[in-house]
Amino acid sequence: MKKVIIFTIAAAMLLLACGEEEGVTPRVPDRLEPTSPAAVLKNVEIAFNSRDINLLKAMLSENFVFYFDPRDVGQSPPGKPEYKIPESWSYVEFWNAVGNMFGQAYSISLSIPTNRVGTPGENETNYKAENISISLLVMIDELNGFIADGGYCNFAFEKYTTKEDKKYWRLTGWWDRTSQSFDEHPGAGGVSLGEILALFN
Repeated sequence: MKKVIIFTIAAAMLLLACGEEEGVTPRVPDRLEPTSPAAVLKNVEIAFNSRDINLLKAMLSENFVFYFDPRDVGQSPPGKPEYKIPESWSYVEFWNAVGNMFGQAYSISLSIPTNRVGTPGENETNYKAENISISLLVMIDELNGFIADGGYCNFAFEKYTTKEDKKYWRLTGWWDRTSQSFDEHPGAGGVSLGEILALFN
């Protein structure tokens, strides 16, 4: 059974503050033109951290699917025994749950390093980036929260043309594999990304 990490406010602030001066509101990074898969993922990170549901929606294809870690399917997220995690969520199911998170969570911190995403070929219209590390810390209140840290995800993208004839990328699939990472790295307790998202379904 996976451990759930419950953070004290001191630990959470240490992870979230990252050297910010007391009383200073961190500047929200400018959103990027989604001209590459890496830029799309960076915008997803910005959307979570600034609770910008419209930016998140703009990065997703209408055919987007979020695939839960197979080890989580049929399980219940912490504190929600009535909900059983399905194999996947559609575009609407995903942003509805994330929208609930944006409205209800005390704090959210998502990190998706993009240095290993790679670059599609000039004529490629579909692209997949695999084994991309993620870290998500969501505080439910001042004292309690959950972290999915050091896990990996796979992402699929498609290129499309805007009305202004610009070539942009958007996310078509997100495969959570963070449950597996905890077994592969002993001592790295926590819940999975999918479990955290399912808390807000």
